[in-house]
Amino acid sequence: MIINGNNNINQNIKNIDVSLWLIFTIITLIFLIIIGGITRLTESGLSITEWQPISGIFFPFSEVSWQKEFDKYKQIPEFLLVNSSMTLTEFKIIYFWEWFHRSLARFLGLVFLVPYLYFIYKKKFSKKEKTFLPFILLMGVLQAFVGWYMVQSGLVENINVSQYRLATHLSIAFLILGCLSLLYLSRSENIIYLENRPTLFLKVSSLALLILTFIQIILGAFMSGTRSGLTYNTWPLIDGEFIPDGLFSLSVWYLNFFENPLTIHFDHRMLAYALCIILFTQIIHINKRFSSSPYKSSSLYLLAIMLYQVILGIIAVIYQVPIIIGVLHQFGAVLLFLGALRHFYLINYCRFRLLTGPALDH
Repeated sequence: MIINGNNNINQNIKNIDVSLWLIFTIITLIFLIIIGGITRLTESGLSITEWQPISGIFFPFSEVSWQKEFDKYKQIPEFLLVNSSMTLTEFKIIYFWEWFHRSLARFLGLVFLVPYLYFIYKKKFSKKEKTFLPFILLMGVLQAFVGWYMVQSGLVENINVSQYRLATHLSIAFLILGCLSLLYLSRSENIIYLENRPTLFLKVSSLALLILTFIQIILGAFMSGTRSGLTYNTWPLIDGEFIPDGLFSLSVWYLNFFENPLTIHFDHRMLAYALCIILFTQIIHINKRFSSSPYKSSSLYLLAIMLYQVILGIIAVIYQVPIIIGVLHQFGAVLLFLGALRHFYLINYCRFRLLTGPALDH
């Protein structure tokens, strides 16, 4: 159970509008990440070949406007080499998802910026928020440029966007999500009651879970960018082996981690196993040391999400990533990241008091 002091409760009530703003911004960002996943899975990301921050807001309705956009798409390699038989009706579908993704990103910018300026004027932010929110704003601006930089990589010589730029784009989105979530957690969770002090193992393992979850998400972007999930559609073996041949088939050894579909696929699976092992070990440790604590419920929530992710990952591999499974898997990545982040915050940054003995600050 998490308990706040009276002063913290009064402060939270006073600044509940900031907390609600953070929640709404986080929810909008999660929705944007999911729509980004749909855009990727439907191969819609190259349908809009120009970046027009203002005029791009308007959706084409007339047949003349549609034909103009379609003619632009016909000039890029994806159409010439892959989708040359695409009809205007089919183009409208992929165009919608990319337009929706960009429009939602613009909406998120307004959701963040307008209240942010208002709360600055009203002096609602804590010292910590005054420090970190400008960095979040800067990352949001950077994300817009990286998004277009990513699209550009598929407009001239390639039929797909660069997996490096795709991974960068997704990484920034999750960094923003993490920063916003930490600011919200710092407002809502302060003091917990424990029967024992949190151990060094708990602190280190919770950090490892968070970092490895983030790396796993980046690997997921490389899986998508290289279409590694469409290959080796068996589990638990890959190409008939647990550790298959060809992991380092590229002559430049380190490029195998980013450009060899087999190595990327293998790494993604192995890291999933490693995450499960770390979490199971931590749960055993928590059960031995704490009979009842927020750590136990947090770790069990994390376990449920992790098992959900593993099962969906296996289904995605076996059935070559159906769109609905891919979307659910991406949503699971968001839940897992947020769960690992809260778990880490709970163990490392929440102040604690022992159930017996004098109050101690963590």
